[in-house]
Amino acid sequence: MTSWSGYLLILFAATLPFYLVLFKSSSEIDPDRAVRRQMWVPGLVAIALLSYSGLGLAALDLGPGDRPWLLLAAFLLPIVMELVLVIAAVRLNLAAVDRGLILNRDGWVTLSPSIKLLLGSDKQTPFKFILNLLATLAVAAAFSLLFSLAEEIGWRGYLQGPLTERFSLTWGLVLNGVFWGIWYIPVVLKGYRFPEFPRLGAYVFMPVFTIAAGIVTGWFYWLTGSLWAAAILNASIKVSAPISETVLGDAGTSRRVRIVWLWLWSALAGLALTLWYAGL
Repeated sequence: MTSWSGYLLILFAATLPFYLVLFKSSSEIDPDRAVRRQMWVPGLVAIALLSYSGLGLAALDLGPGDRPWLLLAAFLLPIVMELVLVIAAVRLNLAAVDRGLILNRDGWVTLSPSIKLLLGSDKQTPFKFILNLLATLAVAAAFSLLFSLAEEIGWRGYLQGPLTERFSLTWGLVLNGVFWGIWYIPVVLKGYRFPEFPRLGAYVFMPVFTIAAGIVTGWFYWLTGSLWAAAILNASIKVSAPISETVLGDAGTSRRVRIVWLWLWSALAGLALTLWYAGL
């Protein structure tokens, strides 16, 4: 099996053509589409190296795992984090809910026509709205799942083990998150996730987030023994991200709200790491 450093060298070399296309493009790019294309690379590199070493896919934890019910928790957690972010931003007076988008009046939820949900955007009960939102996110996550699985095969399935064995659990996870964040720098500079402050996003916000999200994702992988849990969490993070940005309007993408977002994920990562050390 190729060393962790060898894997990273091959990974970044394999991703280089995607970076060149990003920066040579003279027209506007779709950062989300660019990320989906790039997400294939870690998994393909990992599978190629495993095949070359004679291990193959059998070396990857692609079964349902020991605790399949945690797959649902992996899907719901990022959604809960987005809702907590909305509440925290409002309570800290950093943003306000955009009343033109979602309005709860007389026990009915009225949505703006600009919000497209799977079960329709007509006036609906709060229960139907929650079901509608979850169903919409579930379908979107299912669409994103193969991309996320490819990404997780590389970062968690292939790289996490060697890094934690070489540098200890904490430092291995931190380094994994740092490398993951560096890998995202070019696409963040082109507008992914932080279009209003791409440099700060690329060099500070994204690496901090990938460290925190990597710890939480790694914990779910360890808890279940299944890469599908990590992939579902990854997919849910990506599809649930617009919740706070939509509900809070322009303030949802502001630096102050994003700092709260990073703080919440860092706190969750600290809790996950504590539970991991405790064997829980």
